[in-house]
Amino acid sequence: MNILVVNDDGYQAEGLHLLVKALQPFGNIYVSAPKTHQSAKSHGITVFSKIETFKTDPILGSKETLVVDGSPADATRLGLKVFNVDFDLVVSGINHGVNMAKDIFYSGTVAAAMEAKILGVDAIALSAPTIQLDYLYDETMKLLDEIIETKAYEGDGILNINFPKASFKKPLGVKITRQGQRLQLAQFVESEKPNIYHVKHSVINYQEHEDSDFLAYEEGYISITPLQFDRTNYKRIEKMLNI
Repeated sequence: MNILVVNDDGYQAEGLHLLVKALQPFGNIYVSAPKTHQSAKSHGITVFSKIETFKTDPILGSKETLVVDGSPADATRLGLKVFNVDFDLVVSGINHGVNMAKDIFYSGTVAAAMEAKILGVDAIALSAPTIQLDYLYDETMKLLDEIIETKAYEGDGILNINFPKASFKKPLGVKITRQGQRLQLAQFVESEKPNIYHVKHSVINYQEHEDSDFLAYEEGYISITPLQFDRTNYKRIEKMLNI
């Protein structure tokens, strides 16, 4: 099995190295990752500028490692092109910080996986509240073993996986979830210098469905949320046709 590993935290990120190590038993691992931290870059791609790439010493457990001076989606696109390999799976992460609920619209981790699926390769995105979880490596291996063994990664869209909040010493289990409603809002605060702003985050909680990724996260479970591309509001189509 040929697996491409990507991320949005950059090629030196601890979560990327942990993921490569966890995936090594499952096949031939290749890495394509951004040169610098690219969190919250969503699904942006480079169109009008040239993209510099270079190969560095392979991350331990990988056959080759490509560094891309671009977005997470750029890293996926170039990884699938530059390596002379037919990939069976792309795995994005492990992101430092969860990507669930409405945050997925901003997530470079999710976008890197989605870009793989757009290009015809099945993909998984993994995120954790912090990489400093004692169980993270073992639980990642166990989870990926089950997903790869059952080929649960196959199908429309991608699998978006989040580990539970850091206060839990170990996940209580795994839940198949839906995208939640929670929103992490970016508030712009003016700095001491005029016309310069910095972002202050605040979280808005909504009434969550019992099967939401956010509730699974809060209750100590790993959430696996299948995400799809079709964002059509079919109920609204029906309503508009019946006006």
